[in-house]
Amino acid sequence: MTSRKVTIGGPLPISADRARQLVAAANCFSSNILLLDSRGTFNGKSMLGLLSLGKLSGREMTLVAEGADEERAAPAFAALLENASPS
Repeated sequence: MTSRKVTIGGPLPISADRARQLVAAANCFSSNILLLDSRGTFNGKSMLGLLSLGKLSGREMTLVAEGADEERAAPAFAALLENASPS
């Protein structure tokens, strides 16, 4: 298991287009990708999970990747979350 703190960049709530891009990127990895905060756990491979991040009171979360490619998945997904531009 690999974990790290991330600060979500860009506007909140996350737009459907950005969520779609994040889910597509997360699904390139076999590892499970989760985001944790005081309210609970959000699945990084789920549109619903990412769209529900819009109700966060803060932007800092813990990113957890667990699986065969977790060492690549965690930094790659963190970089996409922290990027302020929706690209």
